[in-house]
This record gives sequence, C-alpha cells and structure tokens, in this order.
Amino acid sequence: MGTGKVKLSNVCYLITGISIILIITILSTYYRDIEGSSWEVKKEIQINSTRLAAGYMQDFFKERETLLSVAGRYMQGVEISNGFEIEELFPEKADLFDSIDIIGTDGSLIYGSYETKDIKDEIGFEKALGGKCAVSEEFSEGKDGNKEMHIYAPVIDKEEKVTAVLAAAISDTTLSDYIENNISGPDAYAAVINNRGRIMYGSSNIEKLIGKAGTSYFSYLKACKITTDGIGTDYIQNNMRESNNIFLEYKYEGGAYVATCIPIKVNDCYLIHISSDKGNVAGAKSNTILMKILVLDIVIVFGLLLYYIISRAKILRRLGDYEIVDRQEGAALFEYTFSPKKIEVFGDFSMVLGKKFKTLVGEAVYDVYDYVHEDDASIRGRLHEFFDSDMEYFSSEVRILEEDGNYGWFRLTGTMFRDRSGKCERFIGKIVNANKQISMEKNLVQRAENDLLTGVLNKKTMESKISALLSDQKEGRNYIFFMIDLDNFKNVNDTLGHIYGDKAIADTAKVLTSIFHNNVFIGRLGGDEFAVFAVYDAFDEESLIKFIIKKAEKVCEANCREYSDGANTVKITSSVGISIGPKDGSTFEVLYKKADEALYSSKNTGKNKYTIIGKDL
Repeated sequence: MGTGKVKLSNVCYLITGISIILIITILSTYYRDIEGSSWEVKKEIQINSTRLAAGYMQDFFKERETLLSVAGRYMQGVEISNGFEIEELFPEKADLFDSIDIIGTDGSLIYGSYETKDIKDEIGFEKALGGKCAVSEEFSEGKDGNKEMHIYAPVIDKEEKVTAVLAAAISDTTLSDYIENNISGPDAYAAVINNRGRIMYGSSNIEKLIGKAGTSYFSYLKACKITTDGIGTDYIQNNMRESNNIFLEYKYEGGAYVATCIPIKVNDCYLIHISSDKGNVAGAKSNTILMKILVLDIVIVFGLLLYYIISRAKILRRLGDYEIVDRQEGAALFEYTFSPKKIEVFGDFSMVLGKKFKTLVGEAVYDVYDYVHEDDASIRGRLHEFFDSDMEYFSSEVRILEEDGNYGWFRLTGTMFRDRSGKCERFIGKIVNANKQISMEKNLVQRAENDLLTGVLNKKTMESKISALLSDQKEGRNYIFFMIDLDNFKNVNDTLGHIYGDKAIADTAKVLTSIFHNNVFIGRLGGDEFAVFAVYDAFDEESLIKFIIKKAEKVCEANCREYSDGANTVKITSSVGISIGPKDGSTFEVLYKKADEALYSSKNTGKNKYTIIGKDL
C-alpha cells in the first residue's frame, strides 16, 4: 500500500530521462541535418568553383579565337608572305600564342614553320576554309618537339572569300601553366579530358594522382572506391556523353577526394577538378547513472558547439580553397544576390579597380555604376535584360574608372543561378582587366576600317556603314551624300611632289572632320576624292537645303589653300556634288552615282563650287 508520497530522486530521474531523450532526439536530428547541409554545401561549392574554372578555360580559348578571327578578317592589304608585315600585325602575339603561321587553301605553307603534311585531314582547318574559327581536336608535334594545339581562323578578302588560314599554336606547356596558375592549388587537382576520357593537359600534380597525358580518367576511376550512392563509371560516361555536370566522392590509396566534371565549350571537352576531402567523425557515450548523465549533458552541449565550429571552419577553409579568382592576375570574383539586394566581393577588388569595396546592400549596389564610362552606361540595361531572360551565362566588355583616373577596358562574365520556378537567386561574376587584348582588337579593326594616310574611313567601310544605315530608314529623316574632289590636285604632285600631295589630302580630311560632327560618316573614296554622309531631321525642305548650303560653302571655303616649297606655289580648291536620300535614292549605289553626277557638274561649270543634284542654285 503506497504512502502517497513521491520521492524527489524519482522526479529527478524522470526529468533527467525526459531531458536526455529530448537532447538525443534533437542532437540526432541536428546531426543528420548538419551532415546533409554540409554535404550540400560541399557539393555546391565544388560544382560552382569548377563551373567558374570551366568558364576560365572557355574564356582562354574564346579570347584567342576572337583576336585571330578579327585579324583574319582584316588582313586585306597585308602581304601575307611578308614576315615583317605579319610581325607588325601581331606585335604582342607572344602573350597569346606560341606561334602564328599562315597556310594556303591548298594546304601549303605560306609563312611560318607549321608542318602541313596532313593539314587537310584536320577538322579545324576544314572549318576555317568554310569561314569559321575552330580549335584543333588533338595535339600535334611542334617544331621543337613540344605538343601543340592550334586555333584556325580564315583570312577573308574584300569579296568575302577565304584566301588563306591563320594557324596559331598553343603548347601543352602553356595550357598546363594556365591551369596551374589559375585553377589548381595545394589540395586541388585539375585537368582537361577529351570526349573519350583521355587526359589532354592539366596541373603539375595531376600526373602524380592520375597519370600523365593520355591516361584514361575512366580507368583511374575504376581503381577508386566511389562512395557517392548510385554513381559508377558507366553512370559517369553516360552523363559525359550528354554533357551533364557530375559530382562524386571517392577514396583512392588511403585518401578521400571529391571530384567534379564540368563540360567546356571547346571540342566537347570536360574540366575535371579534384580536391582532398577530410571528413569529421563525431560521437558520444552515454551512462545511466544520474551524475554521469548530468556530466553527459555538459559534454553534449560542448561537443555540439565544437562540432559546429569544426564544421564551419571546414566550410570556410573549402571556400578559401576555391577562391581561384584571387590567383588570377588582374581579375576578381563577386556575388550579387537578389533578395535582399547585395553585392559581396571575394578577395581584394583593388587589384582590378584600384579601390577596395565592402559588401554593398540595398540601393547602395547601384553605386558601382558610378565607375562605368558614360558611353558604356547601357551595361546596366543589358544586365537587367539578362536577368529577365532565361539565359545562364553573361559576357560583356565595359570601360571602368581606374585608380589613375583613366578608364580601362574590362571583361565582365558571370553565371546566373535560379530557383526551380526560374526566379533569379544569385549571380556569380568575374571581372578581369582586358585592356591589352581589347586594345589590340580595336587597333586591328581601326587599321582595317580607316584610311592609313588620313585616318578617316576607307571606301569599303563607308559603303558598308552607309548601306547598313540606309537599310533601316526612318520616316522624315534625310540622308545627305556629299562628294568632294580637290581641284588642281595633280599640279600639287607634279610641281611640288608627293609629300605635298599627301599633305593636301591629309589637310582635306582634317577640314572635313572639323566641319562635320555628330551622326556623320567621313571617308576617303580614293586619290583626292572624299565623301561625307550626314543624317538630318528637317521639318521642311527649306531648312534642309539651308543646312546643306551652309556645310557645302564651308567645305569650299576651307579647301581654298596654297602649298609652296619656297620656289613654286600651287593653289587648290574643291568641287562638291550632293545627293539627298530617300528623294534621290535609297541605296549607296544610287546616292553615290547621283552625287558623282552633281560633282561632275561642279567641275564642268567653273570648279570651286557645289551642286545639289536636281536643283539650280
């Protein structure tokens, strides 16, 4: 028969038992959650960092393809068998290529030292003959015994015909050094494999782990113990054929590793990125005695904190391992999150812009646009257009203010991560100083588009730009074609010599540039003949004719000049012919012909005057 009293010790045992059950339940749930979240974080970091690294490899080839393609398109006028002119065209090729050769369409060597014996069997060469830029699928042996990969680009003449092929070589050493300096690290291995799983090139430590170039990555995996559920070599091969991203964990010779395979858009190749993976083991012992249970409570609490600290440190260390952009000279990595709006910079951004940035939150994120050149302000709209699309990758060139107060060219690339509904979550981007390369590209374009003596546009470029403008005519807009020819120019050459003749032509270009400003194309059609194409929105014909007369009179006045060598003096003037589109025509050919007729009239009726076709002024 009970006494009706409850012992205090029993109550303590009951409360402690319930507490222990709750602690064990919470701890086991937390342990599973943190193990799961830690694995997800590890997987996400590994995939994201490898995706960025794959982007570097794509950029590596894309930048060189772009430059070579531009060079091939704008080699008109360059003697392709003249080694000196080729060196002039590529003054900084050593920074981008190991060598550049020129090959005829029949496979014969025009310039350089390329071994062309089997060149017609090279797919990249065939694509270049078809007008496309391409990268060779395999390495070939170079003149110094090194293995070389080639980028091929067509040399295109004025009639858009392929007249030769540029073959730029990149050695396996150059490619391996690029991976070594920008992607791999002390505990990270990286290599590029082809679509058959053979290693093509990689970091210096990849050979120790897997094997030298030519080794099968699949054979290596068969020797490993893959610990990720549901993944085997067949699964990996099938997913690689479908260009899917692959993540796996495995053990090899006593070490634990995590690896990612990401496709790169160069010849169906893959970038493999491997990191050491040291796991954490947590455990606890229990006892049924009250005092030991109480001590266990304390141990569990401290153990939980310790486990969290170790896990957090491991994640931070892994993040540090994958800040690969910090090792990329002249580049930096940033992350833009959409909710809340925030820009977070990884590493020292000052190596790119000369200014240190802290994390920007809310409306402050738009402060970065203050450093963009006003002519490139459209980058903001292009970014928002990209955000609203379903595209994954973004790339653009933009001028940004540097520490010295000048604007430099930068290349902005990035990857968008969206949720399952397609809503933007975060944008991981890279900004890299591209001053040298973009300046080279623009210099090549300028040399191809502009007349060498005067700096104004050449005839081919004038025709192309005017035709493009006329193909999209706006209602109420007038297109004015001025054709200018120097009077008595032959006497300058015959009496004073070609030095004075060249000066007269260069002075004419300066005069036209000073008279005409915005929305105008100025070009030299050949010899002493120039053209100006102006767009004018006039409300009535009277104001249009008034504008044309004002400009034409200034041209005649400014071109009335004398040249003297001290013994002889020659005076020149200019005659001008003018046509107006769309009234006189809607194509370059028609407006050119009508302006030429007006010019002929000016020449035959006294010179040093202007004539508007169809008008008696």
